[in-house]
Amino acid sequence: MNVRAPLWPIAIARAIIGVLWLFSLRWKLPPDFMPAEGRGLMDWLQLEVTHAAFPLYGLFVEQIVLPNFTLFAWLIFLTELAVGLSLLTGAFTRLGALLGLGLSLNLGIGLLEVPGEWPWSYAMLAMWHGLFLVTGAGRVWGLDGLTSRN
Repeated sequence: MNVRAPLWPIAIARAIIGVLWLFSLRWKLPPDFMPAEGRGLMDWLQLEVTHAAFPLYGLFVEQIVLPNFTLFAWLIFLTELAVGLSLLTGAFTRLGALLGLGLSLNLGIGLLEVPGEWPWSYAMLAMWHGLFLVTGAGRVWGLDGLTSRN
């Protein structure tokens, strides 16, 4: 017996995770990548240095990322924007999922030892992106479905 599970729950999850990425942009908006109040991107990067779980990672953030903050801030902002839009619309979903997987793993590594952070949230985020990657989640209720042969 060949039974296929419906893919619409994955499509809903894909869109919700896309909204999550877009919503997270509110605290790292250009041009200064700071929210109106609270911590901004620079603050979180400094926490990654102060509470580095892996010394080499902390050193990379301290010596490469922070001195080139504006460049990396734009790269982070644009990548997260692309991932959010990709997952929300179901366009280029496998690429968006791959980028989101990389971002999730990077967040998990960087924030692993930061007080008050729950690193398992980044593991779950990475797992969702892995699921979207292997299922081609944009084929259902997404723009990828318009070009899919299924």
